[in-house]
Amino acid sequence: GGGKSDFLLGDFIQDVPTYASAWTGILFRRTYNELEELVRRSREIYPASGAVWHEQSKTWTWPNGAMLRMRYIERDADATRYQGHQYTWIGWDELTQWPSDYGYRFLRGRLRSAASVPTKRIRAAANPGGVGHHWVKAYFVDPAPGGFVPVEDSTTKMRRMFIPARLRDNRILLGSDPGYGDRLRGLASDAMVRAWLEG
Repeated sequence: GGGKSDFLLGDFIQDVPTYASAWTGILFRRTYNELEELVRRSREIYPASGAVWHEQSKTWTWPNGAMLRMRYIERDADATRYQGHQYTWIGWDELTQWPSDYGYRFLRGRLRSAASVPTKRIRAAANPGGVGHHWVKAYFVDPAPGGFVPVEDSTTKMRRMFIPARLRDNRILLGSDPGYGDRLRGLASDAMVRAWLEG
């Protein structure tokens, strides 16, 4: 409920006017069914920017040549389908749904640009819990538990930052559906989820 999926869609589109055809992205969910909800939301947002949706290829294209692919990686081995690809932006929605960091690490090697785009980046959004909760927490949260602190990866020299998002941050959702938090509390069986709700 923190607006994380909308953030991912907005983070990609902000550089479409700047880099045009050099701005190429890919946005992942774990399964095709999960991807459908993200596609639905993108179809509410992107057409106003002149983007055109191509159903067969599951790809958005803009008049200036920018492109965003919407894909899913169900198993670790699926990540290898992107060997040889290059992207200036890579997004992961609900990162804790992947049981291991294999896909995330493998795709990190596809973050490159022959066009010298200086702002290449990876963005990921997640809720607590899920089969990948522990690796996501260890990589993103544990180095800076309060968030908002850049952490440099000693191997890749890339910087990452955990930015907390709480239900209370999404005022639009809470205003239109005041009972949503209570329904989530009914599902919260562990302290980690309760902390996210109450935060």
